Amino acid sequence: MAGLALLYGLFAVAGVAQAAIVPLLPRLAGRFALSPTETALLLALPGLAMLAVSVPAGLAADRFGARRMTLGAGVLLAVSCLAQASPSLALLLAGRVVFGVAYGVVWTTGVAWLAGLDGPAGAAPLGPSITCSSVGIMIGPAVGGVLAEAAGLSAPFLAIAIVAAALVVPLSLCVPEGRRRAVRPAGGDDGGSGANRGARLSLDDVARLVRRPGVGAAAGALVVSGAVSGASQLLISGGLHRLGLSTGRIGLAFSAAALGYIAVSAAVVRLGPRTHSLRFNALSTCLLAVALVPALAGRGASALIAALILSAAPRAAVSTIAYALAATPDGEESGRDGLVFGLLNGAWAAAMVLMPLLAGSLEEHGGARAGYLAVIVPCCAVALWLVARSGGVGVGRRLA
Repeated sequence: MAGLALLYGLFAVAGVAQAAIVPLLPRLAGRFALSPTETALLLALPGLAMLAVSVPAGLAADRFGARRMTLGAGVLLAVSCLAQASPSLALLLAGRVVFGVAYGVVWTTGVAWLAGLDGPAGAAPLGPSITCSSVGIMIGPAVGGVLAEAAGLSAPFLAIAIVAAALVVPLSLCVPEGRRRAVRPAGGDDGGSGANRGARLSLDDVARLVRRPGVGAAAGALVVSGAVSGASQLLISGGLHRLGLSTGRIGLAFSAAALGYIAVSAAVVRLGPRTHSLRFNALSTCLLAVALVPALAGRGASALIAALILSAAPRAAVSTIAYALAATPDGEESGRDGLVFGLLNGAWAAAMVLMPLLAGSLEEHGGARAGYLAVIVPCCAVALWLVARSGGVGVGRRLA
């Protein structure tokens, strides 16, 4: 289905936009005289915006339709890149915030849109969206670094804005809203409104969703993923810059590490429901929690790059299964997948916001090792909690 490929393409472009700034951070910090803490804030701003919009976007998708929300987010994605291409610090900051809004909506309503579409063999699979995004994340640092060296710091953002705009137009024409399972209001009456339109959200609804085993497990894993990803982008890119690597080489290092991410994500997609278990999720999270140890213990570019490579595989595993792990189990009626995905994205975004700020502040005052410890210790605590919760579910047993 060509339209399905376009939707997956939007995830890929969002991944490029997210990762393109990583090799540019040292140069942007130099241009605007930013401290390490201020540079961390620049990196964390999209996560802050995503944290604010993820749950409301999920509710809006359930009520007004995921398609409409996702297309609007595609337009915002292009606008945010144009703002980031400006030489003004104020516009750069505004663009980072708008990008976070767009990214949060795409990853909430876009996944909900996919969940309602019919693919070649039934429901459209969610896993390939992670793989496509990982391809974008792989390309992003190389695009950012190489284009910035060749044509200036604005060039990567301008290129991404053009591609995003070119995707949104055919996407709006080719892909329908998709089928959605209805929420049954109390008494079985939907009040004459369409599915999900008249459904009311209560605290009991939210509590019931959060108590679902897969939701808590996926949220915990994504917290670790966001923490490792955000902090490593800040600490490792800065460390490589101090060791004398150029912007282009830093971008290529992140892109090379992302090759492992893509390979693991594709393998997890092929394995399918066998990986949709609490124990597989917990094991992957444990590996991710300790992946930055080489950067903490070693010195030189090789240690930093080793940490990048080691973190790629488990991060791909937890990200690829998270939405399927938390989605509505087969046989249950629910129109709340948008809200569930919003809660997951909010958990990920919270870690993306808080961890770079904490790690950057500790690095500024206590050195790089203090920054890495700030990531590793809480991530290990979350991983152990997931292990404790996963004891009764085998690796091959699907939760749904």
